[in-house]
Amino acid sequence: MQRVYGHTMAVNAASRRVLEKCGLTLVATRPWHGPDPIEGAEHGEVEYALTRPQWQAAKAAGAS
Repeated sequence: MQRVYGHTMAVNAASRRVLEKCGLTLVATRPWHGPDPIEGAEHGEVEYALTRPQWQAAKAAGAS
């Protein structure tokens, strides 16, 4: 893998924390354009990602 990423609603704090605990970092915030109204959709969605070089650097530094 060269890049791992995840998307969630901006207001979903629990999911955002899981992505962060997995080592992913926030890379984008976008408007949400789904077919059904979802509570908090007005805040958009977020994308988190972790690249291979970032993972390797964290691993070399002893991060888990």
